[in-house]
Amino acid sequence: MNNILDKFRHKNRSFYIFIGILLAFIAVGQFNWLTYLTHGPGPTGSSDMVPWGIYISGLAYFIGLSAGATIVGLVHHAFGRHDYKPIAIRAILVGLVCIFGATQFVLVDLGVPFRGLKVPIILHNLTSLFLVSSTSYYGFMVILGAELYFSIKVLTGKASEREISISKWLGILAVPYALWVVHAFTGSIFGVVKAREMWNTPMLPVHFVISAIASGFALVIMVAVITSKAEKRELLSSDTYDHMGKLLAFFVLVTVFLDFFDYFILRYSAKLEAMETWHIITTRYITTFVLNIGGLVVAFVMLLFRRFRTANGLLAAGIIIQIAIISYRINLVSVGQLAPLFPGMGEIQYIPTFSEILVALGLIAIVILLYTVLSIVLPVEETVEKPIHKVREYGQGFQRGKDAFSAPDHAAGVFEKGFHKE
Repeated sequence: MNNILDKFRHKNRSFYIFIGILLAFIAVGQFNWLTYLTHGPGPTGSSDMVPWGIYISGLAYFIGLSAGATIVGLVHHAFGRHDYKPIAIRAILVGLVCIFGATQFVLVDLGVPFRGLKVPIILHNLTSLFLVSSTSYYGFMVILGAELYFSIKVLTGKASEREISISKWLGILAVPYALWVVHAFTGSIFGVVKAREMWNTPMLPVHFVISAIASGFALVIMVAVITSKAEKRELLSSDTYDHMGKLLAFFVLVTVFLDFFDYFILRYSAKLEAMETWHIITTRYITTFVLNIGGLVVAFVMLLFRRFRTANGLLAAGIIIQIAIISYRINLVSVGQLAPLFPGMGEIQYIPTFSEILVALGLIAIVILLYTVLSIVLPVEETVEKPIHKVREYGQGFQRGKDAFSAPDHAAGVFEKGFHKE
């Protein structure tokens, strides 16, 4: 316990200011959430016409981050990129806190958390995608938790050969579970809704997976760069950043490809609801549309050049990618519900309220706080203490060498005498 407290005592003033800001956001968000619990969801912008708002957008976004973060473990364990090792455990932490954050967005959206038991217990609908998807979140937490446990044992040198193998295979198997079971099924919840033109496509689960890889991998890179700047040390080499930039460029390219043809087919199909959806995207949601497509294109072009595949360049590209993916999640969830299902329904509106936004920011602050604390408390990378006594021995050895060199019977003295014969 004292060792843990010592880790926090050595932090500077800026660290505690940062923690204070996070706690302030959490407190304000929790206060507004308690208002929902006591007075109902009236303060939110959702309605019976638009039941899903920014909380479901947050769910989709954070699930994507958690799934994409597992790519680091795959590259490290399966493809032998051991230069990724300094961020391997940090990537597990990112995935773990992000999947936890996703579940909190779900609980807030439910209004009353106990409603989450309605599908399996009251309705007994064990084939519901809501049940399959939500259950997979907690299974993913178990996998990441086990991977974290064994990875720390390996890092601290306390793991047996069998435990080292378990750690490796958990890092590899976490990827297909995260992308296929967790995130693809989340995309399927939207994809099976026949009444919504923007959602009802078999490519949506694939789109969810690819955008998850791009955003999650970019977030891990951002964490590595920010950690290096905060601790004033190099966490990764320039070659590793370059390799990460190339991988990220590929993921972004595939994401842009899917985004473009999603919108292209929506517009070119010329269906009534499709045209209405396209009109909403290009008028009321034009800002998020431009941030989505434009942001991904800008990030991809940046990553084509080596000068942007550096720590600072990747940090800038990562921020742009996060904004682009968040914009896509908002467009997907919100715009997909705004197209009228029946003639005469009029224009449907959804504008998130200030209270709704504060709750979302509070949940994001919880995720950041959890990662910050866990990355300090837990051993996340190898640390080698400087052998001070060796420095003293080296100095003494140098002096002994100097004395020996100046001795009369030293070879140098003999060599010198060869030129000055008596």
